Amino acid sequence: MSISAEEQHQDYLHKLKEIRDHLSQVRKDRTVYVRSEDVLKQYSLLCQQIHAVSHMDKDNDKLGDLSKVYLLITDCFLLVSLFFLTIGKNNEPPATFAALAVIKRLIHHLTESGNFSGKDLHPIEQKLAEISVIIENGKESHPPEIIAQLEPLVNDSYAALKPLREKLSQIPLDLQPLHEKLVSIRRSIKGCEARSLFSANDIKEFKRHLDEIESTRVDRKFLAPDGSESMGQEIISELLEKCHSLADESLRRRGSIAPPLRPIAEKLFRLKSHLERLSVTQAWSLRETDLYDYIIQVQEIDTSRVDGKFRDEHGNAPEDGQSTILYLIRKCYMHIFSLLVSSEPVSEGLTPIYNQLQTVRRCLLEVQNSGGISSARDLYPYSMKLASIDNMRVDGKFMVGRDIPEGQGRINSLLAECFEVVGDLRNTIEESP
Repeated sequence: MSISAEEQHQDYLHKLKEIRDHLSQVRKDRTVYVRSEDVLKQYSLLCQQIHAVSHMDKDNDKLGDLSKVYLLITDCFLLVSLFFLTIGKNNEPPATFAALAVIKRLIHHLTESGNFSGKDLHPIEQKLAEISVIIENGKESHPPEIIAQLEPLVNDSYAALKPLREKLSQIPLDLQPLHEKLVSIRRSIKGCEARSLFSANDIKEFKRHLDEIESTRVDRKFLAPDGSESMGQEIISELLEKCHSLADESLRRRGSIAPPLRPIAEKLFRLKSHLERLSVTQAWSLRETDLYDYIIQVQEIDTSRVDGKFRDEHGNAPEDGQSTILYLIRKCYMHIFSLLVSSEPVSEGLTPIYNQLQTVRRCLLEVQNSGGISSARDLYPYSMKLASIDNMRVDGKFMVGRDIPEGQGRINSLLAECFEVVGDLRNTIEESP
């Protein structure tokens, strides 16, 4: 029995909402570890829906507005991506979607602000290269519809990065350190404005640095080591002028934010603070799916702009606070990106063991680098801890219930490295006179 176009449309929405709601429920339950089978089942259901939507008749007017369907697919894909990271499947194509979504926004903001250096672009390019390999390696094991969702995101990101790289290529090597310093100063001035307590002294200190840079110019030109006029003068001079203007404007405004924009700024202050705490405690407290709320909230604020401005209920765009809010959004995106990049391919169920081994390894290397041990007894605590972890294995595998979580190779390698360092330290004592 055939169904109408409207029924088909509603069926897509219903099934996608079921996937999203189930994943959201699992995400919020911290009483149990996320099971790989559950994630893979929802991923399979999502693949079916993407396949169905990609093969439907797009010219059928009776299907209505499909924007809600595409939004739900994006939402579900973001959740699935973060779940793949949570279960340690970092090197599978679906796991890359979250990073690609954040990279897209990051590049947009770098382009919009015009304030960037090679240090900003390098980690993005590095992650894109890694993602490209993951997608290529996963083409045979994942549906073509999934690859078709990811590859354009990678290509679009590279295309958006190209003009940024071209701009940086105009700066000669001898001026690159100065350019990076000015980018840092400009960003730090915005950071001062985004603090809860504004400090005029900090801005004045940056102005002093700018004056020092200004004094190195000869006839308002930056010279190369051989005394010749450096290429790329316009870019550096323009950036220097922007820094001067920003510092003066900052002292005038003293971090003020227009009342209609304060709720947005306060929300971003909280998000930024939470993300900074996660960056410190990541190894012990972060479940990658926790980042979903942060990504969604920051994106909602970011996309609420009209013609690039945040507006009040009457449609007006107060000037005070606009740049501060943009700075906070960019900082939030950077924190999220850093947390995604530093995610280890170890399942949540094995993360406690992995973290313990990381700590043992770090302590052993510090002992080794500080001169070793005075007696074999010093190794007892490390040996006992490693033995207790080693004894957790069942037939050579670390189990969580009946599951064999991802990350076995990473943990076994780390455990073997710790045993090797213990052996080296013990041999040093035995060989000493």
